[in-house]
Amino acid sequence: MYKIELPLLGFEDIKELEIKSLDENFLTIELNNNKNLNINLVNIDYFKKDTFNFDISDDILERMQIKNRDDFKIFFTVVMQKPIEDSIVNLAAPILINEKEKLIGQYVIKNRIPKLLTTLNQNSI
Repeated sequence: MYKIELPLLGFEDIKELEIKSLDENFLTIELNNNKNLNINLVNIDYFKKDTFNFDISDDILERMQIKNRDDFKIFFTVVMQKPIEDSIVNLAAPILINEKEKLIGQYVIKNRIPKLLTTLNQNSI
């Protein structure tokens, strides 16, 4: 069980969740015990063509117990579509996961980024 340290947008009243790994790039987070409310995530490493540079404020790093880059992974939320390659990825509010401390949170990027949304097809190898 992961503690939600930074609220997930739209799900602010949920305090804990389960994470299920689908493969090395994709996860599903289960937001309730019935396992019928899920959010799909894609690892930042899936996007081989693009480089993402954004700052995370010190107070967020402290709340998430992050001291260096190895302490956490970055994921983006995915709105699934058919075909899957057309699924929409939110680049503006990544999900931070600290595996060691079992913490998760959503961080809204404050600095300017080149685009807010993309699709799985546009950015994979």
